[in-house]
Amino acid sequence: MNYCRHCMVPTEEDACPLCGEKKLWPILPEDPCFVAELEEPWSGIFSDILRQKAIPCMAKPQWGAGWTATLGSKFERYHFYVPYEYLPAARELAEELFSQSGEESEEE
Repeated sequence: MNYCRHCMVPTEEDACPLCGEKKLWPILPEDPCFVAELEEPWSGIFSDILRQKAIPCMAKPQWGAGWTATLGSKFERYHFYVPYEYLPAARELAEELFSQSGEESEEE
């Protein structure tokens, strides 16, 4: 499995599927991998669920503090990353969360 250090995504391809970078690295268990981009309140919920499941994560704001202060926190979006060894479990949790949120929004 290869790893793009710029996009933080694993791939079996010879180039990154997101940025096209051809200098990829063998992935290590501790390499941070992108899981999801979420806005409030989902980012807080997802962070809490990962913590409860003992899955280490890093949440990086999409915009800086200045934009958040201008636009308000309800527009803040976070990019979530977990170590590669936890990626399957984190993706499964994200899929469960998204499928439930999709069902709720369709019912309303």
